[in-house]
Amino acid sequence: MFIPLDTCTDEFSEEASAFGHCVACGVSHSLPYGHAKFYAHELRQQLEAKGDMLLPIPDGVADQQKIQAQVDALAGNPRYSMDYLWGSALGQMLGIMVCRKQDGTVGVVRAFSGQYDRLYEIPGWAPPVMDLAQYNAVNSVGNKIVNDYTDQINALAPSDKALLQQLKQERKARSRSLMDELYGLYILGNFSGGQKPLKEVFYSKQGMRTGTADCCAPKLIHYAQQNQLTPLGIAEFFYGAENKSQTRQHGKFYEACEEKCQPILGFMLCGLQ
Repeated sequence: MFIPLDTCTDEFSEEASAFGHCVACGVSHSLPYGHAKFYAHELRQQLEAKGDMLLPIPDGVADQQKIQAQVDALAGNPRYSMDYLWGSALGQMLGIMVCRKQDGTVGVVRAFSGQYDRLYEIPGWAPPVMDLAQYNAVNSVGNKIVNDYTDQINALAPSDKALLQQLKQERKARSRSLMDELYGLYILGNFSGGQKPLKEVFYSKQGMRTGTADCCAPKLIHYAQQNQLTPLGIAEFFYGAENKSQTRQHGKFYEACEEKCQPILGFMLCGLQ
């Protein structure tokens, strides 16, 4: 959802927040924080004041009444409460992108990383990169097969060691196959008009981790490409209780992560002027 701004803040940072090596052209590309930190502070204050992710939809947003009705229909649902990020979830990355429409209007788009309490979509926030209906359909069928293997394994007697080992190997292979199918649903684009499957874009000596392309920056950049927006800056910050590894603290800004974002952002930013 693009939220137009009446005026853009003068606060600006040239420090890179999203960057990576591009497999298409062989060079690195980056996007600065730009004006985004200012609006990230505003977003955090709005969330703290509201107490949930169901922020009001400002005037000037396309389909404002429709989206506001969706937000209103969810009002009071504890699943969207910010308390979630202070409990067992141990916080989450949130992000905001300052961008420009083709007519010159400057505005912001906001995103949350991964899922919010098992939700991929919340009205007013950037959607996931993949087609969610297709993802859910593939995941449902694949999980049923994996769960059937688990039921067979649990029904076996301990003495059936050979069959037990065979079924465990088959379940592991099916789980890997399911992950490959799900990864195949992620088609990433860039600003040169190129498109590639996620696995062909990923540039790292490390293996691809679960959740790759689900973080804030990929969501926001993908949204910009799908809606003919030019990104001007991105800021990602952590909201909630400190994570287990103590690498994320509430309210602090963090650049795109090395494990899941940097390996794909170089390609996604390619061609951005």
